[in-house]
Amino acid sequence: MADKLPQEMESDSWAGDMGEKWNTYADQFEGMIAPVGKAAIEYAGFQAGERVIDIGCGAGATTFQIAGQVGDGHVTGLDLSQTLVDTANQRLSKSGHSNVDFICADAASSSQAEYDVLFSRFGVMFFEDPYGAFQNMRTFLKEKGRISFVCWGPPAEQPWVGQLMAIAAKYVELPPPVPNAPGPFAFGNQDYLRDILVKAGFKDIEIARWQGSQNLGGSQATAESAARFVMDALFLGDALAEEAEEIKAQAYQEAVELLQGFVVGNKVELQGCAWLVRANC
Repeated sequence: MADKLPQEMESDSWAGDMGEKWNTYADQFEGMIAPVGKAAIEYAGFQAGERVIDIGCGAGATTFQIAGQVGDGHVTGLDLSQTLVDTANQRLSKSGHSNVDFICADAASSSQAEYDVLFSRFGVMFFEDPYGAFQNMRTFLKEKGRISFVCWGPPAEQPWVGQLMAIAAKYVELPPPVPNAPGPFAFGNQDYLRDILVKAGFKDIEIARWQGSQNLGGSQATAESAARFVMDALFLGDALAEEAEEIKAQAYQEAVELLQGFVVGNKVELQGCAWLVRANC
């Protein structure tokens, strides 16, 4: 039996293997979540002149988008992975932005201050102690600052995840899911999420539902390339990491067959659900 479900992971994995994977497949990851990322940035309502910290900024895609909205303001991208921060800085040198910087730090324990907005696109669900992490992140904000982020809804609202995990379950015994465990779906339960925010000192909490398509493997993917992405960079490959190569090959073929049913034009479109969240200090 695997020690934990592949969709369960703590933040320190981003400083290691997961950060390396994201860096290698940055275009595919960013292409996949671009639609919900766009909605999250619109929901945040950035204003010119604001100072923003982008938590879990990855290779900087959202950081640069926000920089274009705050004008003479400033955006700091923060990520736990030095590899991703290095890539973001490489992109910065070519971007023409003068109002951006990137730092490698742990948002759960580092000291940052005087920001108007704390933003995150899928970067705040991995803390081992989310209560402590959000209490610390609140100290990053000015007295009248605000937080605005997007996180995945419950796994049941992402049916394709269950379908792909069913392939893995043919070959390995998967442990039962642990409610609220650190990982992509840690905040699927809105009551749990609200409790974390309230105990961190946030108020005026609003949670809106986003429902839409994700382009698995990026905006120009085939069933084959999307299945390879799932095997090499996402949870299906993680679940089968210790299995024989012939089992991995069989699982890949089954993933291709499954994903062929989701091909729309030159994309593999999968429905997803996320929470758009904002609150005030």
